[in-house]
Amino acid sequence: MAKEISCIRVFGGHLKRFEHKSMVLGECDMKFAAYIPEKSSEGQLFPVVYWLSGLTCTDENFSQKAGAFKAAAELGLVIILPDTSPRGPDVPDEDPKSWDFGTGAGFYLNATTDKYKKHYNMLDYVTKELPELAKSTLPILPDRASILGHSMGGHGALTIALKNPGAFKSASAFAPITNPTDVPWGKKAFSLYLGPDEESWKQYDAVELIKKYEGPPLRLLVDQGTGDSFLKDQLKPEALEAACNEKGMALTLRMQEGYDHSYYFMSTFIEDHLKYHASHLTGVLRWCPDAGMLPANSVYSAPAEPPDTAGKEIECLAAVAFEPKKPLELVKVKVAPPMKGEVRIKHVAVALCHTDAYTKDGFDSEGLFPCILGHEASGIVESVGEGVEGFNPGDHVVPCYQAYCGDCKF
Repeated sequence: MAKEISCIRVFGGHLKRFEHKSMVLGECDMKFAAYIPEKSSEGQLFPVVYWLSGLTCTDENFSQKAGAFKAAAELGLVIILPDTSPRGPDVPDEDPKSWDFGTGAGFYLNATTDKYKKHYNMLDYVTKELPELAKSTLPILPDRASILGHSMGGHGALTIALKNPGAFKSASAFAPITNPTDVPWGKKAFSLYLGPDEESWKQYDAVELIKKYEGPPLRLLVDQGTGDSFLKDQLKPEALEAACNEKGMALTLRMQEGYDHSYYFMSTFIEDHLKYHASHLTGVLRWCPDAGMLPANSVYSAPAEPPDTAGKEIECLAAVAFEPKKPLELVKVKVAPPMKGEVRIKHVAVALCHTDAYTKDGFDSEGLFPCILGHEASGIVESVGEGVEGFNPGDHVVPCYQAYCGDCKF
């Protein structure tokens, strides 16, 4: 059970700190914090975002420096802030102590070496013990969780999301250590926590985990400052980008000109990250990639042989409106092969919007019956007509009601 040790009023909600004895961290006395928005009704529960901090940090750094609570209050998000490692007089460390290992640098893994395996199990702490404590202590919806972090914590957020498919609705990071098996910080930590078997290190490397990922679709958002002194030798965002492009995983990697590795950088963009997570957690669209920053084509395309139906008339089911104000009827219709400049799409999901309802109710002066409603859809390209460029069978697409130029808001 977690004991509340402080409570501060902020942006209508409360920042609370708790302490508890952690069984998975060798019975250490641990602290964590949580920001809880103001409730609009008794019994209200909130989606939850887990923040993982970087090297040398505690649960307090984010609270004091990130400037995140105004956005969290407006978006209705609980933010949970754990420590970065086990702590206490019995917790082992190296001698002499260094800032990039041991206390304050748990690397969000489960250690296997004899010296560290009793206490350094931050993976189990973040994914098992802490969520159970949160569920019993905080007004959260435990099945609507996202995760983000910075530097070592960014590494933790990415690897934890990838190692636990479906557990988190979204993941994001600031300046993450993306490929720790190939950089000094990771090599040092992994050799001491996991031993000399470098193959075992790969289970805590985001680049390696992406290569083998087989879970539900996962979109990643990563911000990286170009003025970060650790960019070249420790962080390697280009390795993450290459792995995502090869795998077909959606990554929005934003290289932010001139920003460094500090909380000044994070405080500039934290609201955007919280909007990103709120979109995934609530279903209300609050975030979209910047213009010109769509994921690689591999995200939306898959190698596909032309189907047997290519070039042929096909028969399929459709919900048809035969008259205004009448129920739709599910009937078989015939669809001709795509003509010059046309694309034929196999719809996977479709919905009716207010424009469809306006037509169905007979208010649209241009509405013709019978008609097939549902212009808001997503699907897979089945075949293309003569002269079509940029689309191939197997591409995942969203048909547009009107032609989209890429510059306008709508």
